Amino acid sequence: MVDTVDKENTISDLEQKIRLAVGSAAAAAAIFAPLSYKWKGVLTAVAADAIITGVYGISPIKRVCA
Repeated sequence: MVDTVDKENTISDLEQKIRLAVGSAAAAAAIFAPLSYKWKGVLTAVAADAIITGVYGISPIKRVCA
């Protein structure tokens, strides 16, 4: 088991703040906007992805593309 995280998969502080802001905005839109359930599901998925990657500071997309 490896305890260290590869530097190439981590995100910067600025990107982390942007991901958290986008995730929070998407979550708020999914909760409060009068949208269909389809769009609420899409916004919830975007919010979950952005918030989780922002909290952990690791981008799974960078891992796949690297």
